[in-house]
Amino acid sequence: MNKHITIGSVPFTPEEAGYESLYIDRLNGFIARMLDEKIVQGGSYHLFRRGKLFANNAVGSLDYREPDKPLLPDSIRRIASITKLFTSVAIFQLAEQGYININDPVAQHLSEFDTSLHRGITVYNLLTHTSGLLPDGGAFDEPYENRWTNHINNFDGNWIKAMLTQPPHCKPNTEWAYSSYCFCMLGEIIQRISGKKLEDFVMENIVTPLHMKDTFYELPEELFDRVCVTTEWEIPRKRSNKEENIWDKVPPGGWGICSTPADLSLFGQMLLNNGSLNGTRIIGRKSVENLVHPHLKNSNFRNYCWGADEIQNHHCGLGFEVMADKPFNQMSEGTYGHEGSGVSWFYVDPKEEFIASVFMPYYEGNFNLIPIHRTKYVIWAGLI
Repeated sequence: MNKHITIGSVPFTPEEAGYESLYIDRLNGFIARMLDEKIVQGGSYHLFRRGKLFANNAVGSLDYREPDKPLLPDSIRRIASITKLFTSVAIFQLAEQGYININDPVAQHLSEFDTSLHRGITVYNLLTHTSGLLPDGGAFDEPYENRWTNHINNFDGNWIKAMLTQPPHCKPNTEWAYSSYCFCMLGEIIQRISGKKLEDFVMENIVTPLHMKDTFYELPEELFDRVCVTTEWEIPRKRSNKEENIWDKVPPGGWGICSTPADLSLFGQMLLNNGSLNGTRIIGRKSVENLVHPHLKNSNFRNYCWGADEIQNHHCGLGFEVMADKPFNQMSEGTYGHEGSGVSWFYVDPKEEFIASVFMPYYEGNFNLIPIHRTKYVIWAGLI
């Protein structure tokens, strides 16, 4: 396993940013141990505090097919569910222009929801995973998933009708159930209001203005050799070689973006700056406050997904995960961000003026909680 450490150029030392250098060494050592234990294929990270970049490093391998090829700080990776944050910001951009209200019934924007079962679902419910619609496949450990994709051909390709063939799991505003498909619904709302593909809207209104130069939905072929790959499924392919399938009809509001830790830090700095970066306004301060507010705190909504049976009232903003109470992983109360399958994670700690963007690609794509939870302990421990 390649344990080569690539130290990226940074303008500040950790101490100049209020961070203890010892913990950079500990982080690299921790990643190296996970490499030995075949938990991860590598790790890259971008750490930013008080407006100062002080760590931009990578350890491990870029591609499982070429183990000696090093993962680099600017290697590109699918960020999976972190994509939801871009969709949420896009919804608020439309709200700021008067096109939508967060409390609107979804049926006001998507006619497919104008049924007796779905009229009570609001945009807010989609953003907070409280719509009552079925969560992501496998969330209840069901042995035989009845995926909505099985019904797509019954509705002339209308993926929304296909999804709604499955009855709601519960009434809106009664239970928290994580649903990536709800963010695809939000993507469809963005498309119908703006008249643009979701991908084009986000690129034009968020990614390009923030100069996130390595962030894409459809990765240019010339960047294929920079993509971190852990399984055959992740190998980038030319668009012309892809078979058309139902997913081409679904706006990728809940997944789909490829990026780098450095680009995610630009997105984070915009949020930390109350919606602007380098003089460019993306959303307003009040919108940022609404997005990262812990909306479900004290709601007593239960979560039964993936074996849980708990009150899910501590970590849900509008698309964002929010630490509403003193969390167990050393992040400050009010820290917000999201995790992405595979695994990547990105969090902004406003109290510490700290942004951590981390990619920990799993070894052979095998899920493990260690790169998610323990890495946060190591990183946040270094704050002075």
